[in-house]
Amino acid sequence: MSEFGIESNHPTETYKQGSAGESAFKKRLGIIATCVVGGSLVALYAVTGPFVAPALRKVCLPFVPATRTQIENVLKVLKTRSGSLADIGSGDGRIVTSSF
Repeated sequence: MSEFGIESNHPTETYKQGSAGESAFKKRLGIIATCVVGGSLVALYAVTGPFVAPALRKVCLPFVPATRTQIENVLKVLKTRSGSLADIGSGDGRIVTSSF
């Protein structure tokens, strides 16, 4: 029997056990790695979820363009504002082309 209480077939063979400090370090490293991977997956889902979700609908929503009255109302509000305009919702750029 060896000095660590482990039986060995070879008398010259010794087994080294890791110190308690190494074990605690490996455990902490494992927890940190798990948190990093988990956090990355949550962030990836948060970023890609809104882009993938519309494709999973059973009924697709139709495209309904803005009416002339809606465009005029938006342009009235924007006349008092200075700076650039970013159209992020109409889909065909009606507000952008009407603002020129």
